[in-house]
Amino acid sequence: MFEILFAILIGFILGIVVGLIPGFHPNLLATILLAMVFDYSLFPIIIVMLVVASFFSFLRSIFLFVPEESHVLAMHPLFQFVNKGKALVALKLCVFGLILSIVVSILLSPALIVILPVLYEYIRHYIPFFLLFVSCYLILSDKKPHFAIVIFLLAGLIGYFGLNNMNEPLLIMLTGFFGFPILLQIKKKIPKQIISYKFDIERESVIRGVGSSFVAGFLAIFLPAVSPAQASLLSRGLLKKSEDFLISIGAISGFNISFSTMLLYSVGRARVGSLAMLGQRFNIDLFNLILIFLLMLTFGIISYVIVLKLGKKFYKISQKINYKKLAICVMIFISALAFFFDSFLGIGFLFMSTGVGYLASKLKTRAAHCMGCLIIPVLLFYFI
Repeated sequence: MFEILFAILIGFILGIVVGLIPGFHPNLLATILLAMVFDYSLFPIIIVMLVVASFFSFLRSIFLFVPEESHVLAMHPLFQFVNKGKALVALKLCVFGLILSIVVSILLSPALIVILPVLYEYIRHYIPFFLLFVSCYLILSDKKPHFAIVIFLLAGLIGYFGLNNMNEPLLIMLTGFFGFPILLQIKKKIPKQIISYKFDIERESVIRGVGSSFVAGFLAIFLPAVSPAQASLLSRGLLKKSEDFLISIGAISGFNISFSTMLLYSVGRARVGSLAMLGQRFNIDLFNLILIFLLMLTFGIISYVIVLKLGKKFYKISQKINYKKLAICVMIFISALAFFFDSFLGIGFLFMSTGVGYLASKLKTRAAHCMGCLIIPVLLFYFI
């Protein structure tokens, strides 16, 4: 029992590290842990790390403007909330969607475990058509569709060559498309924020946000090529307000973990890399599935409470920070990571993706079109 509790503590600490520090990915740490830990304590370490990292990564996305993969489309709505003095509102919307998705997925798990094996062989073949439809819808609905298609194609070209030639393409490209353009435009100080979580979340926003991410996450688990970021794109066209979208971004993270766990239990496959590694080491039977759900719910609630408390502290610290200098430091750090993983090739792709992301903001077209970096390679893979 002491070993399990110690393992849970280690998982919690690693989750905070992965969530807050750019470049630390759960799959990377899971690979290292698999080589170092050989007993059952590895099981709670990885599960707790995944859940905790999902919550703490929102602090990084909101206060450092360096997105987690599944948060990339939320960067501009988050930036808008910060500029309006509503950073803490944005934080609560995101983590509220995340904890709610965990609760919903656990409540629906008996039905989903039965349905997943039946649908597995049918739905996955149609996901590329969903991606194509949503991409066309977002481009045509943009106020400047001629600029939107240019951004989409440029991002797709960068993504096609980046995914095939780099070791860490997602970190480099997604930070370039969605993170650096915001850091380049950031002011010396972020506006004063409303230091309160007291606001009304509309029931319709909750239903739209969680419901759309449930559908998108459910569809995405059947196609390994579709990332959480692309899954969030599937839900983008169904949402009306920024509040809806931030709830859905949080919910996507929770559904991604829980659906992948249920898929691992029912058909022996998982789309989350660290869970797939875990499935190779341990048999995911009913007992282990229940244990995973208990850990997800317990540390989801704990992380929810801690992240909201830390949000106010992060804001108070941020008021003493020169964000221009911080932005420069963050960009230097990410550039160093790009060089470490992919040498000058990584720097080149980081520079190109930043240029396209910055161009999108100057042309006042949606940053979501930069998701062409992932969508076009997937469509080429399935249609050519």
